[in-house]
Amino acid sequence: MKTSALTTLTVALALAACGKTQEAASEKAAEKIIESAISKDGTKAKVELNEGSAKITTTDAQGKTSQMEMGSAKVSEADLGVPFYPGTKPAEGQATRMTTPEGSMVSVGLHSPDAPDKVAAFYRDKLKAGSEGKQLTDMSSGDAHMITLGDDKTKQITQVTVSKADKGSDIQITAHKGVPK
Repeated sequence: MKTSALTTLTVALALAACGKTQEAASEKAAEKIIESAISKDGTKAKVELNEGSAKITTTDAQGKTSQMEMGSAKVSEADLGVPFYPGTKPAEGQATRMTTPEGSMVSVGLHSPDAPDKVAAFYRDKLKAGSEGKQLTDMSSGDAHMITLGDDKTKQITQVTVSKADKGSDIQITAHKGVPK
């Protein structure tokens, strides 16, 4: 009896290891395909895929480097220029960070059990507080809200989108720095 249980466990572990090996091999193959697709016109690319996240670094023919991290990027309130809505934290796999020679962009998804109007009011107040000398745009349609604060002098844009979810609100915050004219 102990031998069959040990045999079963050994086979299960071997199959699990095989699955991980196949997954890793698939990720490596996908990395090479993406690198090949990007690496045209003298651009060099390095792609790393890992359990639903991607990191891509490219260097163009002039030596300019760009980086993008999707899924596992760490994005803070300081990066965004606005706080996370009270009681929220970044949703797993919903953070992106990108830097190019022209500027940078960070984005994060949040979820709150609160209604969209309440969440939008919070962000409206936060963005209005810093809007002197800047352009504030506030659009709403039903349970969807988009509030944007743009600063031509510093070339920064912060955009907050709030939409109705099954239970509460989904929030998407995106901040651009160094936005081209």
